[in-house]
Amino acid sequence: MSVVAINGNTYEIDCILFDKDGTIIDFTLWVHWAEAFIDLIDDQVSCNKGLLARSLGFSYENRSWDPKGPLAIGSLQDLLSILSLGLYQQGVPWNQAYQVVNDAHQALEESFPIHNHVKPIKGLIHFLEQAKKHGMKMGIVTSDNYEKAVQHLNALGITDYFLTIVGHDLVQRGKPYPEMVDYACEQLHVDPRKTLIIGDSNGDMMLGKNSGVKIRIGIVSVPAMQTGHLQDADYIINDYQAITLQEA
Repeated sequence: MSVVAINGNTYEIDCILFDKDGTIIDFTLWVHWAEAFIDLIDDQVSCNKGLLARSLGFSYENRSWDPKGPLAIGSLQDLLSILSLGLYQQGVPWNQAYQVVNDAHQALEESFPIHNHVKPIKGLIHFLEQAKKHGMKMGIVTSDNYEKAVQHLNALGITDYFLTIVGHDLVQRGKPYPEMVDYACEQLHVDPRKTLIIGDSNGDMMLGKNSGVKIRIGIVSVPAMQTGHLQDADYIINDYQAITLQEA
Protein backbone atom coordinates (compact mmCIF):
# COMPACT_ATOMS: atom_id res chain seq x y z
CA MET A 1 0.00 0.00 0.00
CA SER A 2 1.18 3.53 -0.84
CA VAL A 3 -0.09 7.02 -0.21
CA VAL A 4 -1.18 9.28 -3.06
CA ALA A 5 -1.13 13.02 -2.40
CA ILE A 6 -3.11 15.50 -4.50
CA ASN A 7 -4.17 19.05 -3.69
CA GLY A 8 -2.98 18.62 -0.12
CA ASN A 9 -5.09 15.50 0.49
CA THR A 10 -3.68 11.99 0.96
CA TYR A 11 -5.17 8.57 0.27
CA GLU A 12 -3.92 5.06 0.94
CA ILE A 13 -4.29 2.95 -2.19
CA ASP A 14 -3.06 -0.36 -3.59
CA CYS A 15 -3.62 0.18 -7.31
CA ILE A 16 -3.81 2.78 -10.07
CA LEU A 17 -5.88 2.13 -13.20
CA PHE A 18 -5.32 4.32 -16.26
CA ASP A 19 -7.38 4.98 -19.32
CA LYS A 20 -5.07 4.94 -22.36
CA ASP A 21 -5.91 7.56 -24.98
CA GLY A 22 -5.65 11.10 -23.66
CA THR A 23 -4.44 9.74 -20.32
CA ILE A 24 -1.33 7.73 -21.17
CA ILE A 25 -0.99 8.73 -24.83
CA ASP A 26 -1.41 12.22 -26.26
CA PHE A 27 -4.86 12.18 -27.90
CA THR A 28 -3.68 13.96 -31.06
CA LEU A 29 -2.63 10.49 -32.23
CA TRP A 30 -6.31 9.73 -32.82
CA VAL A 31 -7.02 12.99 -34.60
CA HIS A 32 -4.26 12.15 -37.11
CA TRP A 33 -5.61 8.59 -37.33
CA ALA A 34 -9.17 9.77 -37.98
CA GLU A 35 -8.03 12.24 -40.62
CA ALA A 36 -6.13 9.49 -42.43
CA PHE A 37 -9.16 7.17 -42.13
CA ILE A 38 -11.55 9.68 -43.67
CA ASP A 39 -9.05 10.47 -46.45
CA LEU A 40 -8.98 6.77 -47.35
CA ILE A 41 -12.77 6.66 -47.38
CA ASP A 42 -12.82 9.69 -49.68
CA ASP A 43 -10.39 7.94 -52.01
CA GLN A 44 -13.05 5.26 -52.60
CA VAL A 45 -16.21 7.35 -52.69
CA SER A 46 -16.39 11.12 -52.85
CA CYS A 47 -17.83 12.43 -49.59
CA ASN A 48 -18.12 15.48 -47.38
CA LYS A 49 -15.09 14.86 -45.15
CA GLY A 50 -15.98 17.68 -42.79
CA LEU A 51 -19.35 16.10 -42.01
CA LEU A 52 -17.76 12.72 -41.34
CA ALA A 53 -15.21 14.37 -39.05
CA ARG A 54 -17.94 16.14 -37.10
CA SER A 55 -19.87 12.88 -36.76
CA LEU A 56 -16.83 11.46 -34.93
CA GLY A 57 -16.41 14.58 -32.83
CA PHE A 58 -13.32 16.28 -34.26
CA SER A 59 -12.47 19.14 -36.60
CA TYR A 60 -10.26 19.12 -39.69
CA GLU A 61 -9.81 22.88 -39.40
CA ASN A 62 -7.95 23.09 -36.08
CA ARG A 63 -7.48 19.43 -35.12
CA SER A 64 -9.55 19.90 -31.98
CA TRP A 65 -11.81 17.19 -30.59
CA ASP A 66 -14.87 16.87 -28.40
CA PRO A 67 -13.97 15.01 -25.17
CA LYS A 68 -17.61 13.87 -25.05
CA GLY A 69 -17.59 12.61 -28.65
CA PRO A 70 -17.27 9.16 -30.24
CA LEU A 71 -13.61 9.55 -31.22
CA ALA A 72 -12.71 10.29 -27.60
CA ILE A 73 -14.95 7.72 -25.95
CA GLY A 74 -16.30 5.19 -28.44
CA SER A 75 -15.03 1.75 -29.36
CA LEU A 76 -13.64 0.93 -32.80
CA GLN A 77 -16.93 -0.72 -33.72
CA ASP A 78 -18.76 2.48 -32.73
CA LEU A 79 -16.56 4.49 -35.08
CA LEU A 80 -17.01 2.06 -37.99
CA SER A 81 -20.78 2.17 -37.55
CA ILE A 82 -20.88 5.98 -37.31
CA LEU A 83 -18.79 6.42 -40.45
CA SER A 84 -20.93 3.91 -42.35
CA LEU A 85 -24.05 5.78 -41.27
CA GLY A 86 -22.43 9.07 -42.26
CA LEU A 87 -21.85 7.80 -45.79
CA TYR A 88 -25.39 6.43 -45.97
CA GLN A 89 -26.73 9.83 -44.95
CA GLN A 90 -24.70 11.34 -47.81
CA GLY A 91 -26.46 9.08 -50.31
CA VAL A 92 -24.21 6.03 -50.41
CA PRO A 93 -26.19 2.73 -50.28
CA TRP A 94 -25.75 1.03 -46.91
CA ASN A 95 -24.07 -2.11 -48.23
CA GLN A 96 -21.56 0.00 -50.16
CA ALA A 97 -21.01 2.36 -47.22
CA TYR A 98 -20.29 -0.56 -44.91
CA GLN A 99 -17.82 -2.09 -47.35
CA VAL A 100 -16.06 1.22 -48.08
CA VAL A 101 -15.56 1.97 -44.38
CA ASN A 102 -14.29 -1.49 -43.54
CA ASP A 103 -11.97 -1.61 -46.56
CA ALA A 104 -10.62 1.83 -45.64
CA HIS A 105 -10.02 0.67 -42.09
CA GLN A 106 -8.10 -2.35 -43.33
CA ALA A 107 -5.96 -0.11 -45.53
CA LEU A 108 -5.42 2.24 -42.57
CA GLU A 109 -4.21 -0.63 -40.39
CA GLU A 110 -1.59 -1.45 -43.01
CA SER A 111 -0.43 2.10 -43.71
CA PHE A 112 -0.86 4.40 -40.70
CA PRO A 113 2.53 5.22 -39.09
CA ILE A 114 1.56 4.74 -35.43
CA HIS A 115 5.11 5.23 -34.15
CA ASN A 116 5.25 8.72 -35.68
CA HIS A 117 2.32 9.93 -33.57
CA VAL A 118 2.43 8.08 -30.24
CA LYS A 119 3.61 10.49 -27.54
CA PRO A 120 3.23 10.27 -23.75
CA ILE A 121 1.29 12.77 -21.64
CA LYS A 122 3.58 15.24 -19.86
CA GLY A 123 5.12 13.81 -16.69
CA LEU A 124 3.82 10.30 -17.34
CA ILE A 125 7.11 8.38 -17.52
CA HIS A 126 8.46 9.90 -14.30
CA PHE A 127 5.17 9.17 -12.55
CA LEU A 128 5.17 5.54 -13.70
CA GLU A 129 8.73 5.11 -12.50
CA GLN A 130 7.89 6.55 -9.09
CA ALA A 131 4.82 4.34 -8.82
CA LYS A 132 6.93 1.29 -9.68
CA LYS A 133 9.49 2.23 -7.00
CA HIS A 134 6.69 2.41 -4.45
CA GLY A 135 5.46 -1.06 -5.44
CA MET A 136 2.19 0.27 -6.83
CA LYS A 137 0.14 -2.15 -8.94
CA MET A 138 -0.93 -0.55 -12.20
CA GLY A 139 -3.26 -1.47 -15.03
CA ILE A 140 -4.89 -0.13 -18.19
CA VAL A 141 -8.65 0.03 -18.83
CA THR A 142 -9.31 1.24 -22.37
CA SER A 143 -12.09 1.43 -24.96
CA ASP A 144 -9.49 0.33 -27.51
CA ASN A 145 -9.05 -3.39 -28.07
CA TYR A 146 -6.35 -5.34 -26.25
CA GLU A 147 -3.96 -5.85 -29.16
CA LYS A 148 -4.04 -2.19 -30.17
CA ALA A 149 -3.48 -1.12 -26.57
CA VAL A 150 -0.41 -3.33 -26.32
CA GLN A 151 0.88 -2.00 -29.65
CA HIS A 152 0.63 1.59 -28.44
CA LEU A 153 2.21 0.87 -25.05
CA ASN A 154 5.03 -1.01 -26.78
CA ALA A 155 5.62 2.00 -29.03
CA LEU A 156 6.27 4.07 -25.90
CA GLY A 157 8.29 1.30 -24.25
CA ILE A 158 6.08 1.31 -21.14
CA THR A 159 4.17 -1.98 -21.36
CA ASP A 160 6.07 -3.59 -18.49
CA TYR A 161 4.78 -1.03 -16.00
CA PHE A 162 1.29 -2.51 -16.29
CA LEU A 163 0.37 -5.85 -14.75
CA THR A 164 -2.96 -6.01 -16.57
CA ILE A 165 -4.31 -4.44 -19.78
CA VAL A 166 -8.08 -4.60 -20.20
CA GLY A 167 -9.43 -3.76 -23.65
CA HIS A 168 -13.02 -3.24 -24.71
CA ASP A 169 -12.91 -6.66 -26.36
CA LEU A 170 -12.20 -8.48 -23.08
CA VAL A 171 -15.50 -7.55 -21.41
CA GLN A 172 -19.14 -7.82 -22.36
CA ARG A 173 -19.97 -4.19 -21.56
CA GLY A 174 -17.40 -1.39 -21.76
CA LYS A 175 -17.34 2.02 -20.11
CA PRO A 176 -19.14 3.29 -18.11
CA TYR A 177 -20.19 -0.15 -16.87
CA PRO A 178 -17.96 -1.50 -14.07
CA GLU A 179 -16.74 -4.67 -15.79
CA MET A 180 -13.33 -3.31 -16.84
CA VAL A 181 -12.44 -2.29 -13.29
CA ASP A 182 -13.83 -5.53 -11.88
CA TYR A 183 -11.77 -7.53 -14.37
CA ALA A 184 -8.58 -5.53 -13.74
CA CYS A 185 -8.90 -5.66 -9.95
CA GLU A 186 -9.53 -9.41 -10.07
CA GLN A 187 -6.37 -9.82 -12.18
CA LEU A 188 -4.36 -7.67 -9.76
CA HIS A 189 -5.89 -9.15 -6.58
CA VAL A 190 -6.86 -5.71 -5.28
CA ASP A 191 -10.04 -4.15 -3.91
CA PRO A 192 -11.66 -1.44 -6.08
CA ARG A 193 -12.19 0.50 -2.84
CA LYS A 194 -8.38 0.78 -2.58
CA THR A 195 -7.99 1.79 -6.23
CA LEU A 196 -7.47 5.12 -8.02
CA ILE A 197 -8.58 5.65 -11.62
CA ILE A 198 -7.21 8.30 -13.99
CA GLY A 199 -8.92 9.20 -17.27
CA ASP A 200 -9.68 12.04 -19.66
CA SER A 201 -13.41 11.47 -20.19
CA ASN A 202 -16.39 11.41 -17.91
CA GLY A 203 -16.95 7.86 -19.12
CA ASP A 204 -13.76 7.03 -17.21
CA MET A 205 -15.07 8.85 -14.15
CA MET A 206 -18.41 7.02 -14.38
CA LEU A 207 -16.52 3.74 -14.76
CA GLY A 208 -14.77 4.51 -11.49
CA LYS A 209 -17.98 5.63 -9.80
CA ASN A 210 -19.95 2.58 -10.91
CA SER A 211 -17.22 0.22 -9.73
CA GLY A 212 -16.69 1.92 -6.38
CA VAL A 213 -13.06 3.02 -6.73
CA LYS A 214 -11.69 5.25 -3.99
CA ILE A 215 -10.53 8.24 -6.09
CA ARG A 216 -11.38 9.45 -9.60
CA ILE A 217 -8.91 11.84 -11.26
CA GLY A 218 -9.69 13.53 -14.55
CA ILE A 219 -6.80 14.69 -16.71
CA VAL A 220 -6.99 17.48 -19.30
CA SER A 221 -3.58 17.64 -20.97
CA VAL A 222 -4.48 20.54 -23.28
CA PRO A 223 -4.51 23.66 -21.04
CA ALA A 224 -6.95 25.51 -23.30
CA MET A 225 -9.51 22.70 -23.18
CA GLN A 226 -12.51 23.11 -20.89
CA THR A 227 -12.98 20.75 -17.94
CA GLY A 228 -16.76 20.81 -17.53
CA HIS A 229 -17.14 17.37 -19.12
CA LEU A 230 -15.40 15.79 -16.09
CA GLN A 231 -18.29 16.45 -13.74
CA ASP A 232 -17.85 13.14 -11.90
CA ALA A 233 -14.12 13.58 -11.18
CA ASP A 234 -12.90 14.06 -7.61
CA TYR A 235 -9.93 16.04 -8.94
CA ILE A 236 -8.89 17.48 -12.31
CA ILE A 237 -5.23 17.80 -13.30
CA ASN A 238 -3.30 18.98 -16.38
CA ASP A 239 -0.33 16.62 -16.00
CA TYR A 240 1.14 14.02 -13.67
CA GLN A 241 3.25 16.49 -11.76
CA ALA A 242 0.07 17.27 -9.79
CA ILE A 243 0.16 13.81 -8.13
CA THR A 244 2.85 12.60 -5.74
CA LEU A 245 3.44 9.20 -4.16
CA GLN A 246 4.62 8.61 -0.60
CA GLU A 247 5.37 5.61 1.58
CA ALA A 248 2.43 4.45 3.70
